[in-house]
Amino acid sequence: MAISESFRKMPLSAKVACWLAGLQALTIIGLEVATLVTVLRYVENVFSSWSSDKSVAIYFMLLVIAALYGVFLLVGGVLNGDTIQIIGFCVFNLFTMSLAIFRYFQVQSWLRSDERAVVVAASEYVLNIIRPEMVASMAVTGGMTVAFGVLTYFMYHSFGWEIYKRVGADLKVRRMFINYRVLVLLLKLNFFMFVGFAVSYIILILKSSDPEFAITVALVPLTLAVLYLAFWSLRRESLWMMWTVVVLLCASSAYFVFKVARMYDPKQEEKYATQRPMMTYYTIVSLVVVAATLRQAAACMAGFGYGLKERVEITRGKRSDMEQIQDYYVNAAGDRRMNLDG
Repeated sequence: MAISESFRKMPLSAKVACWLAGLQALTIIGLEVATLVTVLRYVENVFSSWSSDKSVAIYFMLLVIAALYGVFLLVGGVLNGDTIQIIGFCVFNLFTMSLAIFRYFQVQSWLRSDERAVVVAASEYVLNIIRPEMVASMAVTGGMTVAFGVLTYFMYHSFGWEIYKRVGADLKVRRMFINYRVLVLLLKLNFFMFVGFAVSYIILILKSSDPEFAITVALVPLTLAVLYLAFWSLRRESLWMMWTVVVLLCASSAYFVFKVARMYDPKQEEKYATQRPMMTYYTIVSLVVVAATLRQAAACMAGFGYGLKERVEITRGKRSDMEQIQDYYVNAAGDRRMNLDG
């Protein structure tokens, strides 16, 4: 009920963006299902064993999950009036488009090189069937990214006063609040990048007998625990817990660097031969997100103890009006307004 009421009060640009994000997700799911069904119909040995090449299925899965995760980011940003998360969604949608582009060339290479799955003549036949769907996925994500960019401009102006209403007129507090929201966004992106990398690496690269298999599987729940710890320590401004998160993020960066090094190790060339371009790109993007998270964590820790926690608690309804900070006042209609005189 509350969500429907919030949606009704949204500006038109936000409503259009939400509907377009849902339409994009449904379109991509339809295109990917059609493509995957065609591949499974004509190509053998895709799911014949754990060691079979399932890269085509993983690429499709990543693209579908990215489209759905984008809806989660956009709707969450719109419902909270969070322009930072809305902008982050636009960047994430650009990443989704890049996945579609990489998928196109990886599937093309996969069909032409995997002689176990399909002969060369048949590979061209399959490519001609699925090429329109793959091109359509790239076109849809690319066109929607432009549309979301335009809509974000209008949403930014519609929600422009939201930060002021939440944290007041103090420039320092506003800056800390922006750092806080950026870190929350980066933690959400880290969730997608970590889990997507781990699942892809487990299915595409490793075998159940590999020593790395159990370690990589264990990384999935460990990553979830670290990200939850980061959210918890950020909201409670726990300095020592945030330092723990920083150390664990540094360890994850070292893990990604190690994986990139192994991908280009001549002794491991056979294992990574067909997956190297996609996995390298995904790993580099993950490293960039982790590096940005570390930088943002440092910026947030520098603001601990300066009143941001209390402001955030006010916006989340955890403090009564009597406890609110003086930058706010209640007008005759009972609405909270910002006091610009202080």
